[in-house]
Amino acid sequence: MAAALAVVTAILAPILDERHITNVTLLYLLLTLIAAATWGYRVGLITAVVADLAVNFFFLPPLHTFTVHESQNVISLVIFLAVAGIGASMLALLRREALRAEARRAEAVALLDLAQEMAAAPTARAAIERLCFVTLRVLHARSVTLMHEDRGGWSTVASTSIGPRQPSREEAAIAANVAASKEIGRAGGALRQRTRGQAGEAATYVPLGTPGGKRAVLQVVGELRPPPLVEADRLLHAFASEAALALDRARLAEEASRSEAFKQADELKTVLISSVSHDLRSPLTAIKAAVGNLRDPEVAWTAEDTASFLEVIESQADRLTATVDGLLEMSRLEGGIAKPAIERIEVEPLIADVIAATAITTAGREVECRVSDAPWLQADYGMVMQALTNLIENAAKYSTPGTPIIITAEQRWPMVRIHVDDAGPPISAADLPRIFEKFYRGASLTGAKGTGLGLAIVRAMIELCGGKVSVESSPAGNRFTVDLPAIPAPAR
Repeated sequence: MAAALAVVTAILAPILDERHITNVTLLYLLLTLIAAATWGYRVGLITAVVADLAVNFFFLPPLHTFTVHESQNVISLVIFLAVAGIGASMLALLRREALRAEARRAEAVALLDLAQEMAAAPTARAAIERLCFVTLRVLHARSVTLMHEDRGGWSTVASTSIGPRQPSREEAAIAANVAASKEIGRAGGALRQRTRGQAGEAATYVPLGTPGGKRAVLQVVGELRPPPLVEADRLLHAFASEAALALDRARLAEEASRSEAFKQADELKTVLISSVSHDLRSPLTAIKAAVGNLRDPEVAWTAEDTASFLEVIESQADRLTATVDGLLEMSRLEGGIAKPAIERIEVEPLIADVIAATAITTAGREVECRVSDAPWLQADYGMVMQALTNLIENAAKYSTPGTPIIITAEQRWPMVRIHVDDAGPPISAADLPRIFEKFYRGASLTGAKGTGLGLAIVRAMIELCGGKVSVESSPAGNRFTVDLPAIPAPAR
């Protein structure tokens, strides 16, 4: 502005005089307002004073002195200074409000970004992790970590660091002090040397007022560089408030999950007792009766009678074994003990192995295999084979005796679709939605006995392999469909 005033004065002074004083003052007033609008009230006021002196010195007689002979010129200078000062003040105020509005807009954009990221998170824990990454991105920090005090000391809830990130002793001590003081604290030199190996790097700690009462701290490592015009402390406290709410939501979700788990366990116990007790009691009763008959000294059993009793004992023992095996397999799948070993599998040989494994169950039936396009899939071979075996045995058990069972495989990229069709009686509409539930045996499935675990095991195994299973029913029969991830056939 000093340069602009000098240039304007150098141009106007030789060609204008007192007669053009109105034009001169208006031009200087324009420069004053530009200065106030651009750099604020202080620069605008200084520009107004300098302009007022320049008008007096270069344009009002006597020239090149600050003396004013005519009173009207004194009044003009005073009015010019007052108008310029008031105009500069108003423009500076407008500029300040515009900057404040821009800062609020940038802050609102950052908070909206945070809200959208957290809303898109599938779980409360994932929302906390996304909050850390948004904080990192908005403040251009080195790393962001959310720590809370647990029974064993301070631990990390979420962090932007790669790999496990647990607080050091210095970090835990500072976090405890900050959480106790409820004020922003800045890390000292000892912590700077231990924070991700970045010597001399500062860290900012913000305490979280969690509704659950657990002490927590948001740690931001690195120099804070918020968006232009935005105060870093305001953003930090806003993010800390969201982190506190997210942490409390995660706590409530965990409590709800535990409550739901207890509820499901109780329901499972009830269902297990009601569904499996009969499957366990019936074969035990039959075995005990057969053994009691064989041991009766008053009856002389023939060899055929003895063989019949032994056959009952063996078949009922097999039934007991199948029930226990199903329960154990289901517990392994639900408990996460069974881990799939994913590998490349050619579908046609897989189905051939399944047909061979079910040859005894399907004796007297035609089992037809239809495979097109020689598809390959990726899954755990043993799990897929067991699932398909269960489906074929299920079809043999519940469909009309003597009717064929058809297995079809086709490429439906990016999946391989395998159908198991039977010509049995249709499954009722009431049973279809629950047919893959544990221990569920629908009212329409009364043709054979079972624990109700076979189809539940099928679904658990297929889902562990990244696929899904479904069922369709019509008067012509029932179709179970398995979809598994497809892969290109290997080069020969």
